[in-house]
Amino acid sequence: MTKILRATFAGALAIVLWGQLATAQGPPFKDLDSFVKYVNSHIKAPFDRDSARLPVGGLKALLKNAAPKAGVTGQNVKVNRDRDPWPKAEIAVGLDPTNGRNVVVMSNDFRENYDHMFYHVSTSGGGGWTDDSMVGGADPVTGFIPLTFQSDPGVAFDTRGHSMLSTITGNLIFDFNSGYENLDTEIEVAEGFAHGIYTQQFPIPIDDQPCSGTFTGPFNCAAQLDKPLITIDNVPGSPNNGTIYVYYTLFCVQPTPCTDGNATVPGFSSAILVATSPGAGLPFGPPELVSGNTLTQEQFSFLVVDSRGTPHMFFDDFSGNFPTITMWESTLKGGAWVVSRQPVATFRFLRFSSVNWFFRIAGTVAPGCGIQEDTAYCAFSANQIAGGPPESGLSVYVAVVNTETGASSIHRVNNDPFNDGSDHFFPWATTKADGSVYVGWYDDRNDPFNTKVQYFVGKSTDRGKTFPMQMPVSDTSFNPCIGFPLCGFFGDYTQIAAGPDGVVHAAWSDTRDGASMQIWSQAINW
Repeated sequence: MTKILRATFAGALAIVLWGQLATAQGPPFKDLDSFVKYVNSHIKAPFDRDSARLPVGGLKALLKNAAPKAGVTGQNVKVNRDRDPWPKAEIAVGLDPTNGRNVVVMSNDFRENYDHMFYHVSTSGGGGWTDDSMVGGADPVTGFIPLTFQSDPGVAFDTRGHSMLSTITGNLIFDFNSGYENLDTEIEVAEGFAHGIYTQQFPIPIDDQPCSGTFTGPFNCAAQLDKPLITIDNVPGSPNNGTIYVYYTLFCVQPTPCTDGNATVPGFSSAILVATSPGAGLPFGPPELVSGNTLTQEQFSFLVVDSRGTPHMFFDDFSGNFPTITMWESTLKGGAWVVSRQPVATFRFLRFSSVNWFFRIAGTVAPGCGIQEDTAYCAFSANQIAGGPPESGLSVYVAVVNTETGASSIHRVNNDPFNDGSDHFFPWATTKADGSVYVGWYDDRNDPFNTKVQYFVGKSTDRGKTFPMQMPVSDTSFNPCIGFPLCGFFGDYTQIAAGPDGVVHAAWSDTRDGASMQIWSQAINW
């Protein structure tokens, strides 16, 4: 075999050229080796910009596999463009409602040691990606300098060419010389332009909660913020079309109630809040309480907008007899958020079946939702659904909710045998205009040692009752423990999204190189 082709651009160019030549009357080279030699002789770049490892057989094998096979939508595409081995865990996906080829993938990226938000833009339907940094937060307590970390990415588009990125940013400052510590948290948004291609240079603070003091003296810390996500109302004819919703959890960490904007949260409890802007470039209003006054231990939320422009928030309640968890719906009615009379799902969360992973998994119980007209589909993982038998591993379920009546039903998504010892985690649901429902998740069913996973996607054409068509969309299996020290983190969620062109886009964290955690993606047409 000739020497390895090392330049990413040249490698991509070689694949494109060979594909074009092979589909013509015949390539001007006698065989693939001759073509590889020709390309290599014109390579001057000193490294592979992606640090990517070529498959067995080198460039020749890569070129042979470049053309999509029958029944397959194409090979996976690496999203992040850096060469760093730092992990990228926790993935958000957003699609332009006016052009499905415009895709933004955002990740919790550790390439700067502390986690920071990086976003990646494709204008080719996932065929190629940029690599950009989101602006840092502006902490009013410390003179509006950026905070030390960001986490929990969220992406949304409006119909006017704007993308919106959301995140939590916070401080982890411990000065052992002076005894000062700062744990401030802030919810922030960055507005994007030109259908997501670039974002503004200044953050939009949504909510700030100071948390600082000294090790031995007074310490001011009433509340902490967590897990923001973002939704934009793009419903045609909606009275709130263009409205931006940023929602998150507030933990009141003092014995007396916490007041934040128009919301009051009891001491030592948590609640779901939302801040709203009427559109891109317009200010956000004060936070409002979404989760009501009777539920006191709320976390993990996602908002969908129905066919009339009414927002519905789904969230988890942990105030019951843990490990039993309830999922609730709250609807904006007449200017006030009203919580459903009954939970939309009751389930038990215990553990992995696998003993080979040590990363936190609590985020798998969060509702990952999509909506079609007035039916919402919220995916989550559980060891047991109320009234059903338990199993040792985590299965994926979808709560199907009629947002007009509140009626709901629960259906198992993964179709491998019940209680077979496999795990299925970090699911997310999305819908297409034809009424089909897609759910993506990590799945270890094909590894007898319960160690390696594949990223699966399942499709339902009967309103979420069954998912007979499901398959791995990752080209290979991989060990989620590789790439983060001591297997400590694999994110809290991984999203998928459907575009107006009917293409579903999946992106996930992937350790296929055996040494690091990178982002890979796949466009799905089935």
